[in-house]
Amino acid sequence: MVRHTTSTGTDSEPTASRRRLLRGLAASGLVGGAALAGASTASAGKKEDCENPPTSFPRVTTRGHFDTTWYGSVYITDGNDATNYGYAGDGVPGVHVAAGDELLVFVHGWNNDTEGALCTFDEAAGTFAAEGYAEPVIGYSWDADFDWYDATEIAERNGAKLAAFTRDYKAANPGVAVRYVAHSLGARVALMALQNLAHWGRYDDVASLSLLGGAADDESVSMEGSYGGDIEAAVGHADNFWMEDDDVLNWAYGTAEWGEAVGNAGCDGTPPSNYTDHNVAYVPSHGDYYREDGCIHEVVATF
Repeated sequence: MVRHTTSTGTDSEPTASRRRLLRGLAASGLVGGAALAGASTASAGKKEDCENPPTSFPRVTTRGHFDTTWYGSVYITDGNDATNYGYAGDGVPGVHVAAGDELLVFVHGWNNDTEGALCTFDEAAGTFAAEGYAEPVIGYSWDADFDWYDATEIAERNGAKLAAFTRDYKAANPGVAVRYVAHSLGARVALMALQNLAHWGRYDDVASLSLLGGAADDESVSMEGSYGGDIEAAVGHADNFWMEDDDVLNWAYGTAEWGEAVGNAGCDGTPPSNYTDHNVAYVPSHGDYYREDGCIHEVVATF
């Protein structure tokens, strides 16, 4: 694998970004308030309420690790730090029970509360099983139920936590292939995890990354962007499943970020040598990538 990275991942706070500029403009009224309110209710990645959330679903969790001040600044809550994480549900294979040959970590998207995340994990795991993937699937549950700009910052800051779990897991289970599958805003969690792993010199911890309707800028995954070098350095192969007619990303993401997402445009720029775009125009909607009529059969085919 090429050992090259053009970006510097850290476990510290993200640097100033266009998002923070837009947050300021939104607060000042220079970004249309009604449009952003609409974007925040578009449920980009949210799993609607389900009956009997499966609380036993095995997962890594950082729920409650972040909060916001009354004036909108994100901070780490007492008792937590930049890289700590916990567990919930039944035992995680390789930590609490015997490991399999692989471990798939599914990262949910924006606006999911704890119960919504559980429903997402359960449905995604069921789809993977139906498509013949017999290895363990766990969830990565994070504080996604904040407004868009706070949630994007929290997603990026969760990258160090997912990376720390992955580093620790591989140290204990060097023979297990770890796979990331990330839906919607979960893409930023996974991409920042790769950035941190690359910064730490952990180049072989992640076997594959699959982005499903990723809510990250389309140029950010290119070699000229924020994550391209880290993708090339810190994952075996990366696959982006996108569709031009993703209505949530076309409207909500474009409104909030003034640009296109990798989930509705693919990579804009020179792709990493280990990166492939997959146009899955047949997926019914943004929330269907991991469902029965989505593209998980194509995801499994890349493993």
